[in-house]
Formats: sequence, structure tokens, C-alpha cells
Amino acid sequence: MTLSLSKLERLLSSKGLVINKYFIMYSLCVYLEVFNRNNADTFLVYIPSKYEIKLERGDNVFRIDYLDILDENGNIPGEYAGEPDNYELENNYDEIEIHLSPDADNRKNLAKHQEENYNHTVSLKDITRDDTQSLRDIFRQLRRLKFCVQSIKYKLGIVYKNYLCCIRRDNTFECFTFQNRITKTDKRLLISVDLETLYSKIGSLCLDIKTVKHGIYKVLNRNHLQNARNLKSIMVRNTNITERSDDIYVKKEKYSLYITNLETLLEKIDISESKTLFKISRINEKYSDTSLRGLHIDIEKSHLISRQEKELEKIRGVKKDIIINISCLKEKQENIMLKIDNIFFDNSVMLDAIVKNLKNLDFFEN
Repeated sequence: MTLSLSKLERLLSSKGLVINKYFIMYSLCVYLEVFNRNNADTFLVYIPSKYEIKLERGDNVFRIDYLDILDENGNIPGEYAGEPDNYELENNYDEIEIHLSPDADNRKNLAKHQEENYNHTVSLKDITRDDTQSLRDIFRQLRRLKFCVQSIKYKLGIVYKNYLCCIRRDNTFECFTFQNRITKTDKRLLISVDLETLYSKIGSLCLDIKTVKHGIYKVLNRNHLQNARNLKSIMVRNTNITERSDDIYVKKEKYSLYITNLETLLEKIDISESKTLFKISRINEKYSDTSLRGLHIDIEKSHLISRQEKELEKIRGVKKDIIINISCLKEKQENIMLKIDNIFFDNSVMLDAIVKNLKNLDFFEN
């Protein structure tokens, strides 16, 4: 369905709104950045692919391409510190408590988001390492914030340098890169609304966007204080890391000592087993003489061998117990060694990242 851009601009202008930027793909508008002249708010308008608003070039027109470095959950490949699961995130980033005006036409079934016209992608290799890390941070942030808007039609987008990262209408994620004509490195948080919702709620649109944004601010401010308290609590609780590490090291050394003692005992048991087997062999040799035959001799031989076999059975029972204990101790030793290696390696990497990240707070003092 082809729509008139000039008619849309006139509708927006009647509400004190003006289009600042046009984000296009294949000469079709995908997103519009709209400025509110009444309160200086800025927001995004998403144009679903079933609507065609054609635009080739012009002032403030930015050609965009999909950035193919994330999945529908907003995960960018790469190693980084673990995050809480969605249940924990949803508890911290709960839905903002706002009451938006009802839809004008009460439409319940919006057309499913289609992307056939927006399928050109940019590879991860085209992105700098610093930008990849920044995008990873942005999408982790959007993953948290999506719980604030998961049940309303207003979504969120973050603009950073020449990247536009957004929550879709189905609460998945997408990212675009555009011509690098915006050099600011500050991140901007924008409310996003699709074209259909814009038309249906044009009368209350500006108030709704302001309400949603203030709700997001409230969540961010609350979590600012809560996260600071959590960080302080974690640091206080873990002031005895060195002592705990030393205790675990002593425990590992005890396992080593137990294993060494048992291995020494096993060597002695092996010697006893060999001696007993040798005695049995000597008895068999002694009574192998064919001249020594008779019931008395056979009974004597059986008695001697039976006594040695009982001793051998006892020795092998002890040997089995020792081997089982050595095996269990080695399993515990290896388990604790591997876990400690992972814990301290991961924590060293994460703490280094935390220290570097906390240094960014110095920026806000200037």
C-alpha cells in the first residue's frame, strides 16, 4: 500500500510535530525520527513493510542496512559476563505503570511484522571491535527494558553513532547501520510507535509518548539506586575472598595428602599380595613332587593353600577399599580444582571489566 509522505507530514505538523530524519531502505521509509516542537521530545515512527512511503534522497535522509550480528532475542555473538534469566530481569524491569488512551478503532489484530523489503544485511566483520562491544551493551540494555513495554504498543529504540537499535512490535530486536553522518557518541533513548498506532492514537500520541518515557525514567532511576546498593552489598560480603581462597587451597592440599597416604598404603598392600601369591606358588611347588602322595599330604596341602587364599582374599578386600577411596578423593580433588580454576578465572576477567566499567562514572563528574 503506497502512502503519501506529504500527507503524513501535514498530519504530524498539525500536532506540532516535524520529521527530523528519514531512515530509508530500497527507497522506502523504514523509520522516521520525529521532533515535538511543543515539548522538545523526539520519538521514532516505524513504517511496516506493507506500507510504502517512497523517498529517494533529500535533506536528513539516511540509507540504512540491517546489521546481521544478533538473533531475535538481541544476543550478539561473543563472550561476556552472564546475565540473570528472564524471570529475574522481569522482576527488576517490570512493566511501567501507565494508563494509555484506548485505540480509536479498537483494532486487536495488527498485521504481522514483515521484513521482505528490508533484508539487506551488513556483516559483523564490517563493525569495529569497540562498536561491537557497544552494540552488545545496548542490546543487553534493551533486553532488560523490553519488560517495561512488553504489553503496550509503544516500544523503545536506542540511537548510537550510526546505529539504530530497536525493540520490534513482537518484542524481538533489530539493528540497522546507516551512513555515518551522525558523529555524536552519546546514546539516545527514543520511544518507538508504528504507523498504524500513530494514526489510531494521533490525538493522544504526544501525551502517551511523554507518559511512557517518564515511566522508563522511573524504572531506570529506581534500578540505579538498587544496583548501586547491590554492588555495595556484594563487595562487603566478599571482603574475605583471600581467606576463603586459602581455606579451599588447604582443603585441596588435604586431598593430596590423603591420596598420597592411601597410595603408599596401596603399595604395601601390593607387596603383601605378591608375598601371599609367592607363598601359594611355593606350596604348590613343594607338593608337586609325585613321590609325596597320600591322603594326609593332600589334606596338609589344602589346609596350607586355604589359609593363604583366605589371607589373599582379605588383602584384596582391603586393596579394593583403598582403590575406591583413592578414586573418590581424586574425583573430589579434580572437581574442586576445575571449579576453582573456572571461578577465579571468570571472576578475574569480570572484576577487571567491572573496574574498567566503574571508571566510566568519572566521566559524569566533568
